[in-house]
Amino acid sequence: MKILKRILVILVLIAVAIFAALRINAVQREHVVLKEYHFRHREIPQGFNGYRILAVSDLHEAPFAEQIALHIKKTEPDIVVFTGDMNRLPDDSVRETVKLRELVKDIPMYAVSGNHERQNYNYYEIIAVMKAFGITPLENDGVWLENREDKILLIGAEDPNKDNISAEDRDRVKSKITEELPEEPCFSILLFHRAGMYPDIKDTGVDLILAGDIHGGVARLPFIGGIFGNSRTKKYFPDYDYGMFREGDGAAMIVNGGCDKDDKKKRYFNPPEVVLVTLESE
Repeated sequence: MKILKRILVILVLIAVAIFAALRINAVQREHVVLKEYHFRHREIPQGFNGYRILAVSDLHEAPFAEQIALHIKKTEPDIVVFTGDMNRLPDDSVRETVKLRELVKDIPMYAVSGNHERQNYNYYEIIAVMKAFGITPLENDGVWLENREDKILLIGAEDPNKDNISAEDRDRVKSKITEELPEEPCFSILLFHRAGMYPDIKDTGVDLILAGDIHGGVARLPFIGGIFGNSRTKKYFPDYDYGMFREGDGAAMIVNGGCDKDDKKKRYFNPPEVVLVTLESE
């Protein structure tokens, strides 16, 4: 009888713990958090020491524009970048992105496409809307950022626009990136949506990659990380789910957990986030 009571007590405690965890998680899903990284590199010029980049990824029209705007106003980044999937297929609306632009008018913003933009029939209209509201699209293009008489290069690589990416598609993405790099050495940042393609793009010559797509693995477990990937790369337990990665002498990559809010694909122990990257010269 005593053993039965102990088992019942343990089961009750487990049930209470699970209920409490789920309640905490439900609250977390409603609040965008700020994740900070400091990135040091020998090619970062002194004029960009302390330069701040706030990255937004995988917003998917989630109603978080006001919260993201508060993070921007609090941290005062030098630029804001979007690393794809601002809309959600099959819709083409980017109202939340435009709303964020209207809430924060005085900071330069740059964007690159994700698969939800590229696979949308109104892809060019989406790009046109962003441009009309003062968000600069970087689709296989680059722009020099200047600060205190120094400059660095910001490149955006267009999404491949397919789920099954061939070797030719991968080579095409790599060539588009390398075409934007100058002959003389400089610090360069690449905006590219698909974190899973890191092995293909890490040796293109860029120094830092800002990516998204995996949503942090949707559900995250302690000591394990993200559970869900996608059919385009790795369906379960993706290799590049979240955080900073660096392999060999290639570029470092920071993978954004994203800001999506989808009742059909709820995030567990993985709150929506924006990323603040502070550059540091050596």
